Amino acid sequence: MRTNCRQGHGHGMRQRHGMALPMVIVVLLVLSASFAGGVALARGERALDDAGKSTVLAQTYAETGLQRVTADRAALGLTGQPGASDSVRVTFSGGYYDVTTTRLRPASGATIPALYYLRSHAVVSRSGVAGAPSAEYTVTALATWLNATMTVQSALTGYNGTDKAGAAGAISGVDECGATATLPAVAVPTTAADGGPGYDGSLAPLAGGPPLVQSIGATPAAAAAASPIDWPAIYNGTAITADFTSDWQGNGFPTTAWFTANPTAFPVIFVSNGPPNGGNEFVLNYFGRGMLIVQDDIRLNGNTAGWDGILLVGGRIRTNGSNRVSGASVAGLNTQLGVTPLPSDINDLNGTKAFLYNSCNVSAATAALGSMRVYRNTWTNNFKTY
Repeated sequence: MRTNCRQGHGHGMRQRHGMALPMVIVVLLVLSASFAGGVALARGERALDDAGKSTVLAQTYAETGLQRVTADRAALGLTGQPGASDSVRVTFSGGYYDVTTTRLRPASGATIPALYYLRSHAVVSRSGVAGAPSAEYTVTALATWLNATMTVQSALTGYNGTDKAGAAGAISGVDECGATATLPAVAVPTTAADGGPGYDGSLAPLAGGPPLVQSIGATPAAAAAASPIDWPAIYNGTAITADFTSDWQGNGFPTTAWFTANPTAFPVIFVSNGPPNGGNEFVLNYFGRGMLIVQDDIRLNGNTAGWDGILLVGGRIRTNGSNRVSGASVAGLNTQLGVTPLPSDINDLNGTKAFLYNSCNVSAATAALGSMRVYRNTWTNNFKTY
């Protein structure tokens, strides 16, 4: 019997190496590189877009700083005319801006004002891309300082009339500061709120003019209507930003210690004691300075009460003792509000009084209300930042 057996041959069983894994690795590398490139490209585009937005935001804040230092210095904590240099930093979410005022030239007399260099530098540090640099922008301008002014009609102006008991004291329109201009001692309506003469008292304490007694209208209403003072806006607190706000009892009023510690300060003080004829008379018992705005009546009480600067009073001025005011005093302004004055709404001066015109104190009291005026064609945005 023949048996056929098929035997395999060793050379028919050769092992062959596969290519799948290397190809997969190559594909993954290519895909990873493509993905990384796409991420880098997207990040770059995001960085460019973010940088553009941050630069625009930095420019906006820099412009804001420049505008505020010219029109809103008080809100920045800067009061009065700037000195040789001042600087303030304002922070916001994601950055800040620095506003610097540098005096290039001091004032020369009354005709050549001081020259200032204004610089506002903004930094925006927030960014949507990690590691991106802060955006910075700087704008500059040249400016001068414009002092606020007040038209003063007399040493003591009473739109409802003024009564002076006795001949003691002095009411003088002769400028204590030495200027050649001389004002009337008092300015009043022809007929006071009580039906009597606008000024009822001895002429002995009066100096200045001519005339000593200036008639500024036939009646209190006519006199108040011709006033150069915008009392409605001041009364409502919209025309002047006060440094101090006090109620009729003196809460919030600067103390004698404050005036002693700040011997050159002439603050703006607003006393809220309205409404007119409400009976909330504000009593001043010591000496102070600045621009004192009183919504209704004020009483200068005792021999230590007095003021350097400006008194703007809605109601009447009442005095007891030996009082002294050096600057300019105006009362009866509530008549501008359409309030019919009472017979008792006239200024009532008793004792030894001194109401003296002083142009230097008037200027000091209005200095805080001045403002910067930017010269045209001096704005730049090419200030180098190091």
